[in-house]
Amino acid sequence: MQNFNVSCVEDGLTAYAVERQNGFERHQRQGAPPWAETRRFWVDAVLQGMTRLEGREPDLNRMERFDHHLEQARGSSAVHLVSKQLRRDTIHAIGIYLSALETVGGERRRQIAVVRDLLEDISTHLPWAAGSNELHDILDQAERMLPRTTAAIAPIRFTRVLLGWETGPCESCYASGAVTTPNQVMDTPLYRSLSQRYPEVTDWPAVCVTYNGGGRDTPIGVGNATEFDLEIMNRAGDRFLDLPGIRWMSGPYEFYCVPAPEQTIEGSEPSGPHMVM
Repeated sequence: MQNFNVSCVEDGLTAYAVERQNGFERHQRQGAPPWAETRRFWVDAVLQGMTRLEGREPDLNRMERFDHHLEQARGSSAVHLVSKQLRRDTIHAIGIYLSALETVGGERRRQIAVVRDLLEDISTHLPWAAGSNELHDILDQAERMLPRTTAAIAPIRFTRVLLGWETGPCESCYASGAVTTPNQVMDTPLYRSLSQRYPEVTDWPAVCVTYNGGGRDTPIGVGNATEFDLEIMNRAGDRFLDLPGIRWMSGPYEFYCVPAPEQTIEGSEPSGPHMVM
């Protein structure tokens, strides 16, 4: 059973949320919930996770207190900065919680991702980001844990797609399942992004290699990678393939992707997808 200073973390994260509410906010993402709403979810998830790892049921009144403190502080012209000691203690306790998530094992990636996202948010706030409070070290730890855990325990099938020319635009990404045809490549976000950014390119060379995760050498029990899996993998980039648990399955498949007539630039002569010989 783990022991965390949950009350300290509650006080620290509540005070942090008040600072963000009454100070400078991050740029609002298009189509995303307000940062304050997302931040409340992160705080709730971390506090609940700590409490459950201690073997206790979460305090049902905790987020009511959180909301009450923010409401009381709303509109206040006074700026109340959190003490350095409370900042240090809060970040340190979150680091202990993060390490505990890896130690207890099982599927803990969602909880680790919440810690990462919360710490990433905190790192954009100068009063908390400055100084030696372990923040950046713990954030790096979470960033490393997610791909490492995904490679080791997630029985998923995915494909590394390399799209472009050696002498021109060239990028790679991970796609769900086995991507082995031009049409499948042209259905990926990477292809759509590159073809929109470089409309003058009328054919895209692609190289696809399919892998399994979770140490699986056969397709038994393996499912296609989810959006959550892909988000972790694409953040990690090519280093994900070097992690223990990744197994080559098939490929490389090499071919050209040629857009349909309505997607080509004016005056170009479209042609169908064809394999590289």
